[in-house]
Amino acid sequence: MISLNVLFYIFIILFSLIGMIRGFRKEIVVTVAGILSLFIIELVLPKIFGSFDGTKMLIINMLVLAGCAFFGYQTPSFGRFAESGRFERNSSLDFILGSLVGALNGYIFFSTAWFYLAKAGYPFSWISAPDPSTGIGQAAINLLADAFPSVLTGNWLYIALAAAVAILLAVMI
Repeated sequence: MISLNVLFYIFIILFSLIGMIRGFRKEIVVTVAGILSLFIIELVLPKIFGSFDGTKMLIINMLVLAGCAFFGYQTPSFGRFAESGRFERNSSLDFILGSLVGALNGYIFFSTAWFYLAKAGYPFSWISAPDPSTGIGQAAINLLADAFPSVLTGNWLYIALAAAVAILLAVMI
C-alpha cells in the first residue's frame, strides 16, 4: 500500500517531467484549465445542483476536473494553435519554466482531487483516510490542509482566474 502523500510527490514529479517535455506555453494553458475547474466546482456546480455531498458530488467534481485537464492538455495540439509557432520550445529556459509550471499543475490537479476525495469521506474501499496516529498520516493531513481548494478560496479564486486568463492571453498573443 502506498500513502497518499507519497503518491502526491510522485505525481508532482511526473507532472514536472511532462511540463518539461511540453514546454512553458502549453503548461500555462493547463494551469488556466486547473483554475477554471476549481471555479466551476466551487461556484458554478452549487448553483446548478444545489448543496449535496457524498459520492455523487465527488464523481461530478472528478468529471469536471478530468474534463478541464483533458481539454487543457489537448488545446495546444489543435491545428490553429499548433501551426502558429507559439508553442515551440526554443530554449532551456522554456524547459525549466515548463517543468516548474508542470509541477504546479500536478499540485493543482492532484491536491484538488485529493481534497474532494477527503471531503466526500473516502467513499471507496480501495482508498483509506490517512491515519493521524502515524507520522506519514500526519504528513498527509498537513499536505491536505495546503490543498489547492483550501488555498484558493473566496475572492482569491476570482483574482486567480482573471490573472491566469490575462497571463494566457499574454503568452498566446
